[in-house]
Amino acid sequence: MTVRRRSPQDPLLKRVLARAQELAEQVRETAERVHQEAKEAHRLTDIARRQAERGRELSRAGRDEARAVADSIKWGINTNGTGKGYVSTKKDE
Repeated sequence: MTVRRRSPQDPLLKRVLARAQELAEQVRETAERVHQEAKEAHRLTDIARRQAERGRELSRAGRDEARAVADSIKWGINTNGTGKGYVSTKKDE
């Protein structure tokens, strides 16, 4: 039976391997964290997209309402018959 002598490089190789494993674990943990943060960013982006769409809808509705009020005022001016504007003296009760 032959006895294999340990080379002086064995402890060095073990240390290098252990360090490589540590670094690989750190990389895995970092990749997992980045993945979770990317998922959260996508979720927040979707929320922001929906809110922006809702804001556009409200803006459109506001413009439509403002146009309706302006048209109503124009109609009130036109029914006066003189072509001049008037101030309504009616009070809402």
